[in-house]
Amino acid sequence: MKQPLLALSAFLLVPGAAGQVANGSVLNCTIPSHNPKRVMDDFVTPLSAEETLGLKSAPHGARRVGQHQLEISWIGGTRIFKDKPPYDEPLGGTHWTYCGYNASVGLYMLLKAEEGLFTGALLDDKTGSVLPGGQKIVFSPDVQYYLAYEQPDGMDGEMIKLFRRDGLPIWEGYDGILTSDGKTVVANFENMRWDSQNRLQAEVRPKGQKPTTVTLTKLSDGKWDWLPHIPN
Repeated sequence: MKQPLLALSAFLLVPGAAGQVANGSVLNCTIPSHNPKRVMDDFVTPLSAEETLGLKSAPHGARRVGQHQLEISWIGGTRIFKDKPPYDEPLGGTHWTYCGYNASVGLYMLLKAEEGLFTGALLDDKTGSVLPGGQKIVFSPDVQYYLAYEQPDGMDGEMIKLFRRDGLPIWEGYDGILTSDGKTVVANFENMRWDSQNRLQAEVRPKGQKPTTVTLTKLSDGKWDWLPHIPN
């Protein structure tokens, strides 16, 4: 399994805390590595000290029932997240991990490993709605939109998905610029951020070209694309 390539600084989502990166709140299911030789961070794992701390600090109560079921209470009730077999295969079945609660956005975050895809879910504390998530979430400054990162096993890089705050999907694609056939990475995104119009911007540094800022833009035909186009 290849580890995810994180384009933004990593913050462990602990109760009531959020990282501030590129003018938006970051919710993350990773533990920053203290080993200077490690480039990647590690995921929070089921039954770990990090998960246990988060569960104990949940505002309305949360617990792990046995090894394969999480119960999380929100303002008006309880949500249950069950693993699916095979339980002993990291890249098989479904495995849930509790990452924590963030008071500033009113959301619980869970890591979801499902058939080789490392993604996640968000639980809204006010409504009890389960929203699509990722292993990392980056909110716009006004919390009206969020970007979710997913890691398919074996992919050298991540997939990113743009959602409205209510979980409505808007766009998805690779965390970088690909050639027209989608087979080769031209440049990975760096310094992902939001502009004043709630649009995503990133830096790209294609080999042999000058660094460029690209913006995820909705075109006249309703499709989305990163502009300006990068030659490949």
